[in-house]
This record gives sequence, C-alpha cells and structure tokens, in this order.
Amino acid sequence: MPKHKPQRHSPSVDMTAMCDVSFLLLTFFILTAKAKPQEPVIVDTPSSISTTKLPEQGTLTILVDPEGKVYLDMAGQHTRLALIKDMNEQYPMGLNEEEMLRFSIAGAIGVPRNQLKGWLAMPSSDRNKLQVPGVPADSTNNELGPWIHNARLAQFKMKQEGVVNDEYVIVVKADADTPYPAIQRVINTLVDINVNKFNLITSQETDPNKINAELEK
Repeated sequence: MPKHKPQRHSPSVDMTAMCDVSFLLLTFFILTAKAKPQEPVIVDTPSSISTTKLPEQGTLTILVDPEGKVYLDMAGQHTRLALIKDMNEQYPMGLNEEEMLRFSIAGAIGVPRNQLKGWLAMPSSDRNKLQVPGVPADSTNNELGPWIHNARLAQFKMKQEGVVNDEYVIVVKADADTPYPAIQRVINTLVDINVNKFNLITSQETDPNKINAELEK
C-alpha cells in the first residue's frame, strides 16, 4: 500500500504579543522623554580643533550673546527646585511654591532677580520673545556669582542624596562676535567664587596637523 504523506503547512508565528509590547515601549518613551529647552539666543560659537565632548547631562551653561548679555541655564529639575528655594530665602524675591515649580522646569534665565517673578508669570512662548537685559555680571552688581555658587551647592546636595550622579560641569558658550570684556567678566566671576575649571564651547574645526599628516603618507 502506498504510504500516506501528511499535508505540510508553512509555520506561522503569532506576532500579536510582540506588537503589543513594541507599542507599549514606544508609548512609554514618548511620555517620559523630555524635549531639550530652546536656548534664549542663537550663539555662533568660535571654531577650534578641540575634540573634547561634554556630558549630555549635569551641565551648568553660561550663555553670552553678541551684545554681551549673560544667560544661565542649569540642568536637572530637582537641582533647580532646590536652588530657587535657597535663592528665595537668601534674596527674598517673593516667589510662591507654584512659581518656584515653574522655575524648576523653565529654560535659561536672563533677567535680574527683581524681575524673575514677572518673568515666571509669563507663558513660555512669550518668554522667548521678550527682550531681556541678561543676568547682571558687572563689578557693581554681580548676580551671576550667587546663582552659580548656589547652583553648585544644590547639585552637590542632590548628589549626596543620590538624586544625581555627578557635580555640575561648568560650560561657557559665547558668540564669536561677543566683546571680550563681557567674556572676561564671566571668567572673573567664576574665579571669584573659586571655579577654576570650566569649559569653553567651540565649533569643530579640522586639525591642520592631521591634514598635513595625511598628505605626507
């Protein structure tokens, strides 16, 4: 008798469960991801051949625009909240809990302390359009130093509590056309509060030594 051959079927895999997991992961990352705040000014940094990369998190950035105005931006919502609470106690600005919470999620600040309350009351879309005077950083009225000093203390406390892993990396980002005296004021401020290690952000430029080395091969 001839042998009966069973009918063969092509194997199939049920992908329903995998699709569900993929969409759950996608939804999670969309809901938890935070967009990087827009910088208050466009800064065209000078070029250099430096290849040192800055960390993506844990930076305290000092922006200096072509007019010499100074802006300050601190990473970390918990650190910013601790910072504004300390500053509101040391330099009474009349901020309530809601306004301090707004500060913790706001972007770079570029106003004197006495204008911060009004700045926080504005919608975020209007803040970006506002022509601000910058954080005072001159010898007669230097508010930049206390901001940086207290921000570093707040970050250090967060590190001790295990909220963050590292202390702040100080970054100075100035425009190529920024007057040198404005940058010098920022550097003097850092030196006055014993910050002797900081980074200057530049655009990447091709190293001529590497080009010559390639041509000689």
